Amino acid sequence: MYRCLVLLLVLGISSVQVTARGIMSGAPNDQPLLVQIAMVIEDSPLPMRRDFAWLAMSEMANMYTGEANRARLETRHTARARDTARWAASVDAYAARIKAMADSITDATPVEISIAAGGSVNLFVGGETVIVTGVFTGQQAAYEQQVIEQFCVLYLCERLLAGFALSVPDTTVMASKRTSNIAYWSFSQHAGPVCMTDDGLEFQFREMSGIRGKREVCSQIVAELYDLIHVLAYKHKQGVIVDWNALEVSPMAGSDEHRVVLNSRDDVHLPLPGLAVSKELFRLVRPWLAARTKNQEFHLVVLNAGHLMQGVAEYP
Repeated sequence: MYRCLVLLLVLGISSVQVTARGIMSGAPNDQPLLVQIAMVIEDSPLPMRRDFAWLAMSEMANMYTGEANRARLETRHTARARDTARWAASVDAYAARIKAMADSITDATPVEISIAAGGSVNLFVGGETVIVTGVFTGQQAAYEQQVIEQFCVLYLCERLLAGFALSVPDTTVMASKRTSNIAYWSFSQHAGPVCMTDDGLEFQFREMSGIRGKREVCSQIVAELYDLIHVLAYKHKQGVIVDWNALEVSPMAGSDEHRVVLNSRDDVHLPLPGLAVSKELFRLVRPWLAARTKNQEFHLVVLNAGHLMQGVAEYP
């Protein structure tokens, strides 16, 4: 049975309005933005759910620890100091437990996200339940804003939220929320930041610096690869044989499109600016392209992706 980890703190602090830096405008419904994001990613690939859980739990632990420290300082020379110290110690212990749970998340840890009645966001992490919404009095908005802003550094929240009619309580709509053809991110001490797809492609970066630019560029490369897969799959169904060793992307003079050489006789034209300047990267992903074009599974890890993507516009 799941154990529910809930600690209700009565904090006399004014609420902070969540702005989410522009994402709030045009949001799909009147649910809090954190709930909307959770609704979108509850069926997403495991790496994205792990990142969301780690951020939500780590920030929760930070806020509990900060509040305990503030309470100690505010009452240290008063008659309430002893009672406050005991309360703060229990808060610190709970914060340490939540942080330990977050830091114990690995590639093998099962992580689920669910939206309960009333819009409560619940995390199920390795057999434990953590309630994300409604756990802070007075600071809930500030907590949610911190989680949102950190999560949206890793993922393009505008793109995740676009096109989802979340205000419609229809099971068919909810069942179709799974995003596809999107670059997801995962972070670990072993591999560093990794940009990946849910069908086997991983781009490993060496360091976190310039993560916003890396996110934009990796999203562009992934989008171009799926555009190319769509065209290649169509050609494959038409009986065109692709020479995978010769497959290349080249610019066309006076055009925004690029020439993709399929074999000695056939080519296609489509805009692939990122792939056109990342020739070594494109060479490395050809085996994955060949498998996905035929709807076959293939796991490919591209090392030192930051170096291979340096020619793409907007890269730091």
